[in-house]
Amino acid sequence: MELPDYDTLFVNYQTEILGDIRVDELSLKDKAMLVPVIKHKWVARLMMHKDQMRRLSNAKKAAIKVHTANTPVALSRQASEQAALNDPNIAKLDESVEKLKIIIEYLEKVEKLTGSLTFDCKNVIDLQKLETT
Repeated sequence: MELPDYDTLFVNYQTEILGDIRVDELSLKDKAMLVPVIKHKWVARLMMHKDQMRRLSNAKKAAIKVHTANTPVALSRQASEQAALNDPNIAKLDESVEKLKIIIEYLEKVEKLTGSLTFDCKNVIDLQKLETT
């Protein structure tokens, strides 16, 4: 399983969300009309990463199972799983799972942020109306 560079992905997401939520007077109408698309994009990414998390967790469990089945000495389940965590492939999967957890948590917060984007646009439009009257 090819694992993406989660650190770079996280930085790219941070940069992209800044562009998605940036609103000025000239782009207000366009941004307000794009809000559903922006929300969908971030929710879709969140769900994609949750699916990746599921697959990574299953791959890690399978790798631990294979590693513990191949031990020549009978160990307790906990001891054999702990020994399996020292395997470089399993350690790499474990690190990817931890990084993916951070990305998922970030995307959940982005989802909340984009959920309020409609109200933010409405408030700016109302403010513009008050300034022009």
